[in-house]
Amino acid sequence: MKPIRRIRDEEGIPVSPARVLRAYGERCFPMADHRDGQIFWIRPFERAVIDLEEFHIPASLKKLRNKKPFRLTTDVAFRAVIEACAERRETWICHDIEELYVQLHALGFAHSIEAWDDRGRLVGGVYGLSVGGVFAGESMFHKETGASKLCIVALVEHLRNLGYAILDCQQQTPHMERFGAQMISDENYSSLLSRSSPPLEWQSRPFPQQ
Repeated sequence: MKPIRRIRDEEGIPVSPARVLRAYGERCFPMADHRDGQIFWIRPFERAVIDLEEFHIPASLKKLRNKKPFRLTTDVAFRAVIEACAERRETWICHDIEELYVQLHALGFAHSIEAWDDRGRLVGGVYGLSVGGVFAGESMFHKETGASKLCIVALVEHLRNLGYAILDCQQQTPHMERFGAQMISDENYSSLLSRSSPPLEWQSRPFPQQ
């Protein structure tokens, strides 16, 4: 039997899925400098979040959505999504982070949304971590125009249905800003975490065609 490798951060401290969850509860998240790098921890002074009741879909994306270019699913190909998110010249998703989130997915805390083309190819996706009533979006990718953005739309609708209140985008980007992301202080984020309640159970399934 292959021995289980213990994951450690850059200070040599063991990192388990339970420790990752505790860190998120303390408003921290793991990062690395490159694919083969070691984990270090970030707690930003402010971060971007989307209040799900104020989520906005740009008009151009609504037009693309109406064409139904992709089949959307949730939790069907989690590892493939995180691997695709890491496949770029510069990435903060090291192999240890990938393995930890795969374990968190198996435990029911990490989730993905997938976009498939008409040939059954995975062409877009987003993944993140459930922290009470907050969902921390970690990364996304696309191989077809609009695929990752439509995954975000599907994610938000799914989060609403399950009773989540906030999508934590961590860092502000032009894409997230167009969806309605706003910067808040660490103090306000702490208050959001303390007020949020656990949502309904997340289940793997395809989304109905709209």
